[in-house]
Amino acid sequence: MARYFFDVHDSQVTTLDEYGAECADRAAVADEALRVLCEIAGDWPQRHLHHGLRVTVRDGSGHIVHAASIQLSAQWLDEDRPATTPSTRTSGIAA
Repeated sequence: MARYFFDVHDSQVTTLDEYGAECADRAAVADEALRVLCEIAGDWPQRHLHHGLRVTVRDGSGHIVHAASIQLSAQWLDEDRPATTPSTRTSGIAA
């Protein structure tokens, strides 16, 4: 197995992986890159909302061999509708 380093780049900072991870093959490298992205985005989603989050992977000689990224976005889809409150009407069920 070879050691790969997963560097994280967001809109504010780049964090270089000093330790790396052993990966058996290319599929394992790609899986680890996606796992890292999801873990980081999941820990603090608001920081990454509407900003790209990217991982570049270096091999043992320092060459970038893989890159993966995600873009988080969220929006309300009912902004043009007036706010309503739940109805206090009964649904016809007898008490």
